[in-house]
Amino acid sequence: MYVKKIIHTGFFVFLLVILCSMPVLAYSPDATDLYAQGNLLMKNKNYTQAVAAYEKATSIAPDYYEAWNSKADALNRAQLFKDALSASDKSLSLNPEYAQGWINRGYILYNLGRTDDELKAYEKAISLDPSNPEAWFNKGYSLAGMKRYNEAISVFDKVQSLDPNYPNLAANRRIAEQSRDAAVPWYVKNALTLGIIALFAVGAIAWFVSVRKEY
Repeated sequence: MYVKKIIHTGFFVFLLVILCSMPVLAYSPDATDLYAQGNLLMKNKNYTQAVAAYEKATSIAPDYYEAWNSKADALNRAQLFKDALSASDKSLSLNPEYAQGWINRGYILYNLGRTDDELKAYEKAISLDPSNPEAWFNKGYSLAGMKRYNEAISVFDKVQSLDPNYPNLAANRRIAEQSRDAAVPWYVKNALTLGIIALFAVGAIAWFVSVRKEY
């Protein structure tokens, strides 16, 4: 009897673990259909209609954080940046561990001119998903925009290790290198040459002074 009770208890625990590990079907078919419609409209660049579709999806499933995030993306592309940030706030309040939501938030913050917060958003995404090349690339782009070129180049190298074929990676890395080199003062870039010239000049002056003393 005791053994049988243990078996039943073990089976119940096993079943509970399985159920907890299964994805929760949290959203109704109507909400997911509207979300899919919104995604299609986004691909066709119909951002206003996409926003409307996502709004309907979230009205049916208020905890649909992916739909809130996509709404934020659509609003951002429609240049309604403050509304986009509000939708992003809602998405991340529902799921703070949503890496794609933090990446999307970075795009919005960039358009709002909040570069420090933009960088933090990408760093948060990286902390949640360290192998996400999109998060790393945008961090590099943000650092380059802040004229932190060496850091940006290092981050672009990280993207290269994660996804060698990432779009526009080589071009952005090259621009960061060129910008870094252009920002270095001419006298720093030519320090060695100037040093040699100065050495010869001092030697010439010393020779000239010594010759004059002899006469």
